[in-house]
Amino acid sequence: MARQHLMVLDRRNARCRKCRSMNLNVQSLSVLVALTLRDPANAARLVIAAVYRRDILWTFLLLVSIANAALVWLSNALTGPTPEQLAQMPIQIPQIIFSPLFAFVFLAGAMVITVHVLHWIGAAIGGEGSLDDMLSVLVWLQAMRVLAQVVLLVLLLVAPTIAGLFGLAVALFSLWILVHCVNEGAGLGSVFKTVGVLLSATVGIIMGLSFILTITGLASMGISPNV
Repeated sequence: MARQHLMVLDRRNARCRKCRSMNLNVQSLSVLVALTLRDPANAARLVIAAVYRRDILWTFLLLVSIANAALVWLSNALTGPTPEQLAQMPIQIPQIIFSPLFAFVFLAGAMVITVHVLHWIGAAIGGEGSLDDMLSVLVWLQAMRVLAQVVLLVLLLVAPTIAGLFGLAVALFSLWILVHCVNEGAGLGSVFKTVGVLLSATVGIIMGLSFILTITGLASMGISPNV
């Protein structure tokens, strides 16, 4: 019995050493960013292998949501409509839409819904990934989005024309990265299944965002989940 107990402890210590080594590798963010752009599936596997606790992952989600909300607000402040332009629009859009608080609530709520919907649908069709796996890859993708938004804001200030092309390229390239990362997070082992999961999840995500807009009182103002 004592020998078996020691063997179990040795295996656990080996796993812990492996996790610490993986965490050390993941800390090289520049390498991970480059790997995500070049080989998103492998990057997603590294992110999942870091094995962060769920409470830490949710904290990361809140942090990237705050960062994204701040960048969305800054982008609107630089390029969005002025109060005078809003007043002249045929459809009155409440100014709260452009506040950082609304952006944070909307983005964080959308992330929470997306994580659960993608995990549930993936598990329903045989995916072997855990909720933590899906949460890990989506948090990392949001961190990548923060980086892309920073670059986009700089381009908006120095080269607006290039900024438009960069935004289009990011949108298209992000779809390719998203499919491969969600495939790893759901543990499906099939890109085609993942595309089906993403299409199916769109309905659930829109319903969830509609609920968020309803409880915030914005649905009654004519604001749709597609904003």
